[in-house]
Amino acid sequence: MSAAPRVAIKTFGCKLNQYEGEQIREDFEALGFDVADFGEAAEVHVINSCTVTHRTDRDTRRVSRAVKRKQADALVIVTGCYAEVNPEVVEALDSVDIIVGNEDKRKIATMAADWLAEHRELTVSAASDGHERLVHHFRGHTRAFIKVQNGCDANCAYCIIPTARGASRSEPMPAALQQARLLVDGGHPELVLVGIHLGRWGHDLPGPAQTLADLATEMCSIPDLGRLRLSSIEPREVTEELLAMVLAGGRSLTGDESLPGRGRVCRHLHIPLQSGCDATLARMRRPYQSQFYADLVARIVDSNPHVAIGADVLTGFPGETEEEFETTRAFVAALPVSYLHVFTYSERAGTDAATMPDPVNPEVRKHRTHVLMDLSARKATDFAQAAVGETLELVVEGSHNYLRVDFEGPEELIGRIVAVRVEALVDGKLIGDLC
Repeated sequence: MSAAPRVAIKTFGCKLNQYEGEQIREDFEALGFDVADFGEAAEVHVINSCTVTHRTDRDTRRVSRAVKRKQADALVIVTGCYAEVNPEVVEALDSVDIIVGNEDKRKIATMAADWLAEHRELTVSAASDGHERLVHHFRGHTRAFIKVQNGCDANCAYCIIPTARGASRSEPMPAALQQARLLVDGGHPELVLVGIHLGRWGHDLPGPAQTLADLATEMCSIPDLGRLRLSSIEPREVTEELLAMVLAGGRSLTGDESLPGRGRVCRHLHIPLQSGCDATLARMRRPYQSQFYADLVARIVDSNPHVAIGADVLTGFPGETEEEFETTRAFVAALPVSYLHVFTYSERAGTDAATMPDPVNPEVRKHRTHVLMDLSARKATDFAQAAVGETLELVVEGSHNYLRVDFEGPEELIGRIVAVRVEALVDGKLIGDLC
C-alpha cells in the first residue's frame, strides 16, 4: 500500500487568510492527504498569499522559488490576494504551476488531487469540493479564528483589499455559530471573530437588523466557550453594546453572570488609526478626524484602564510632510494605547494613492516606521508595568488583554484558562504566580 501524498501549506497575511488556510488544510485531509510542515518534502505546496504591501508580494515569489529549487517536481499552487489581484504576474513565475483566486480556495484540494492523478499517477480519496465543510481545529494553535465577514465597501485611498476581496458580505449567524461550536468542541478555549470589515457584520443579511454585538452575544451563550476576542474594528463601529461587553471582559472571575457577554469578551480592542494628522486622514479618505479617535480611546481607558487598545498606523503616505508626521508621532505618544501595528506605505497599482503627487522617499518612510515602532515598544512596556499586582485570566498561551505572563505550572494547563497574579516586570517580561 503506497503512502498518502503530502501537502504543505504556507499562509501569509491577515487572520481571515489564516482561517482560510485552515479550511484548505482540512479539505486536503478529507481527501486523504497527510499534512507536512512547510519546507518539508511534499507532493503539493500551497502558498496562500497576501498583497497588502510589496513585501508580501515578494514573500510569495521568494517562497515559491525556494520550493522549486528544493523539489523541482512538486506541484506549487498560489492562491490568496496576490493571485487575485495580479494573476498575470504570478503566472509569469516559472515556480508556480496553478493559480487560484480567493473565491475558488475550497476547490484547491480537488484540483491538486486531479493534477496528481494526471501527472504523477497518484490517487487519493473521492474528490469533494468541500464547500459545506467547516473548520474543526486550528492545527498547532490554542486560539482559533472564525471568519464571519469578508470584503469591504470602504474607499480608503491606499487599500487594494476591496479589489482582492470584493464587496462586504456577512456569514449568516447560524453558520457562524455552528463554526464556533465546532471549534469549542475541538478544544479551543478562545475564539476570535475576524473579517476584512468586521464592524459591518450583519448589514447585508436579510430579515430584522443584526449587529456584531448581537453575534457576539449569541456566541457568548455557547456552553464551554472560554472567551471571545474581537479582531480589528473601525473607530466609528465601536458601538456602545460592543464596548459594554469589552469593559465587562475578564469579570467572569467574579462569577457575575448578569454582565453583557457574561465576562467572556476579552478586554482588548484593535482600532485602526492610520494617521494622527487630519490633513493626512483626509487624503487617505478615512471617515473620522483625530479628535474623534482620541475621545474614543480616552472614554475606553477612563472606563477601564486595563483594556488593551491597539492601533494601526501607516507611515509615508503620499504628501506626508515632516510636520504631518510629527503631528502623528505626538498624537500617538499622547494616546493611552497599548501597542501599535506600524506599516510602511507601499504603492498598490489600482489604488488612488498610487497616482497621488509628492511621494515620500522610501528611506524616509522606513525611518518614520522605526520611530513609531520604538514608540510602540515603550507603550507596550508601560501597559505591562501597569498590570503588576493584577490578577489576570489567561489562556496558557496569552492573556485576556494580549499581555503575556511567564509562570510556573504543569504542562496539562496548556490550552486551559487559568487565573494568574502578576508579580513583576523583569527585563520586559511579566512574571506571575498561578492562583
